Amino acid sequence: MPTPCEIFQRNRLNRVMFPGIRYTPVNPYEIGFTQQQLDMRRKAEILQYNKTSNGKITKKQSWVNLVKGYTQRKQYSSYYIRQLEEGTLNPDNVCPADKFIPTSSKNSDVPGPAITLFYDPTVPLYNYNTMQFAYGTQSTDTQLERDWLVNFDTDITDNNLQNIFTLNIGKLIEAPSYNYTFTTSVGLYISGYTYQTNATFRMGIPLSNLSLTVTYGGQTVPLQYTPTITYSPNFVQSISGEIVSPPATFAGKIYMGELTFSNILLSTPPNSTYDFFINYIPSYVVDKIDNVAVYIITNFKSSSQAAQLVFSAPPSTDIIETFRLSGAQQ
Repeated sequence: MPTPCEIFQRNRLNRVMFPGIRYTPVNPYEIGFTQQQLDMRRKAEILQYNKTSNGKITKKQSWVNLVKGYTQRKQYSSYYIRQLEEGTLNPDNVCPADKFIPTSSKNSDVPGPAITLFYDPTVPLYNYNTMQFAYGTQSTDTQLERDWLVNFDTDITDNNLQNIFTLNIGKLIEAPSYNYTFTTSVGLYISGYTYQTNATFRMGIPLSNLSLTVTYGGQTVPLQYTPTITYSPNFVQSISGEIVSPPATFAGKIYMGELTFSNILLSTPPNSTYDFFINYIPSYVVDKIDNVAVYIITNFKSSSQAAQLVFSAPPSTDIIETFRLSGAQQ
């Protein structure tokens, strides 16, 4: 009987859709080949093969071969045979393979005006169907993150234990464990009410107030190492501000920079799912403010905003980038 954890994982997996593989052949026209070259290459390829399905020729084909002398035994000069026996035959004097010799289309029973057919293997075969493949369901995974799929939302301000992203391990994962690193843009959100003048606040994101929780099947995963958390170069560790025009209900958010979580060692069985949570203990000091709430915003994408308050400093000058995840085999 499956455990609650296994049932949870199975339900999560049923909602995960790894994208199929898109077949994207190289466009020969973009690399300089003309339609005439491609058509000639395709004709030369087709005319190399016997059209009969069972490998036997028909009576009509037998008669054509007899009339054209294809059934006659080839004769070689005594000079050629002697050179061949003595090992003195000059390869430069040997005729090239038949398929490289230009020939008239009339010799190949091609209908229409006579044209010269020639085989050029440097021209790619284009629109030549040898076998049909369902490219969207091949058993290879060539997406950018080949071994896993990440789902995440932006501007998450639900609470101070936020599901920042979900990691879905693919069935073609190459190693039994990986050491992961991820980076997220973060901001701070503050709201409250004041009826007094000169109401102020100060808030920040000290590293000691941050922690990472990883769950599997709804249960916390004990991590072998404590994840390392680092700031981006221009991270704003604390910010202050003042409330304007009291009495007022105010709210605002500001971009602080990027946080990187590294040294996250996880077992990676195929078709498994992990949830990552950032736990933030709010760090703030307020004066003359009621009903205050301070949240961290993960995967911050929107611009800084302020209503009925003024921040004392500008937001971080670090570029706001998309959530990023990488993993190294262990």
